[in-house]
Amino acid sequence: MIASHKMQEQRRLLATMTGEPFQPVRLYYSIPDRLFVVKKLRAIKCMLEVPPERCWLWLFQDEAAALKFLSGYDAVPQEKRPIVLGRIRFSKNDGMTLQTNSIPRAIEAARFFGPRLGPEVIAMRCRVVNRCFAANESKLDELMETLDRDVTVIDPREAEAAVRREFAGVRTPRDAERATAEFMERRLKSKEDVPLVEDFPLVPEEETPEFRELAITLHLRGVRALEHWQGNTHLTLAAIIVRTVKENMHRPGNTRT
Repeated sequence: MIASHKMQEQRRLLATMTGEPFQPVRLYYSIPDRLFVVKKLRAIKCMLEVPPERCWLWLFQDEAAALKFLSGYDAVPQEKRPIVLGRIRFSKNDGMTLQTNSIPRAIEAARFFGPRLGPEVIAMRCRVVNRCFAANESKLDELMETLDRDVTVIDPREAEAAVRREFAGVRTPRDAERATAEFMERRLKSKEDVPLVEDFPLVPEEETPEFRELAITLHLRGVRALEHWQGNTHLTLAAIIVRTVKENMHRPGNTRT
């Protein structure tokens, strides 16, 4: 009985104060210069500069209090306020990072800061730890450090070349649909999956104001991480994408012609 209790404790999912699975994410931005961004951050009430840490804290209060997570602002105990949703740092004069403890926070951060910082501040890359953690696995600071361990960096030039090879000769929507289906089928058969710590390029010129592409990309990785946590380690990202597409096709109102 004691052993069983210990096993359950070890398997308790580590979650944030707002209820999402803990899964570190870092967004990398191109900026005009540091002072340009700092001036805008100082006008946002929920931002707090912490000079000793050389960062800005994004707090769950003021403008950010309206954001929707699994647990909303009102559910946060008074003694725990304010919760830190994310941290902004300047890696160089023309570069900025925004780091969060979960995928939903990263998505909301992109949407929150996009209109406030303006079009000159561009999300260029994303880094995510593709796994969930146990509540007693380690200290929080140590878990955040996993973002910088054994990182697999995806070269945008190689990614673009791979896409061109896959879709060479595509001329019509039907050709594109067939090429996509064949590509996913090969991915499924190969069992190719995402690395533990993945650093991949974003495509800002194709992104929407609501950061739809980023949201989909990160959400699918969050689903995969949770599936693996639940023991379904055979599920690759490609398998989850195929499953999601099939589920969407069978939803009421979705038809194929």
